[in-house]
Amino acid sequence: MKIINNIIFPFFSVAALMTFYQVGKFYLLKGSYTIWQSHIMTIVFTSLVATIVSLVMVNRTEKIEKDKKELELRESKIRTLQITMFTVHHIVNNFLNRLLLIRIEAEEEGTISQESLEKLEADISDVSRKLVALSELEHPENPENFNKFFPQHNKS
Repeated sequence: MKIINNIIFPFFSVAALMTFYQVGKFYLLKGSYTIWQSHIMTIVFTSLVATIVSLVMVNRTEKIEKDKKELELRESKIRTLQITMFTVHHIVNNFLNRLLLIRIEAEEEGTISQESLEKLEADISDVSRKLVALSELEHPENPENFNKFFPQHNKS
C-alpha cells in the first residue's frame, strides 16, 4: 500500500496533469507557438507545480514536527504525573503505616504511649514538609528531583 501512495499515485497524477496541460496548451493556443515558446511555457508551468508541491510538503512536514513535539510534551507530562503520584503514594503510605502501628498499639495496650504520639507528631510534620517540598519542585519533569523523597536514594 505504501508503494502505491508514495510512488505509483504521484507518478500517474503528474503524468495525467502534464498530459492535460500539454493537450490544453495545444488546443487553447491552436499550436501557434514556436518550440522554444512551448518549452518556456512548460518550464514555467512545471516550476509552478513543483513550487506548490514543495509548499504543501513543507507545511505537512512542519505539521508532523509540531504534532511530534506535542506528543513528546504530553508523554513528558504523563511521566511527570506518574512519578509525582508515585511519590505522593510513598509519602502517604509511610504515614498510614505509622497510623497502623499506633492502632495496633492501642488495641494491644488499650492506650497509646507518649513515644508513639511523639513519633506520630514527627511523621505529621515530615509528611507536611515533604508534600510542600513536592508541590514546590521547580523541575518536576526531571525524575532525579524526586530522589530526596525516597530514603534508599539518599544513601551515598
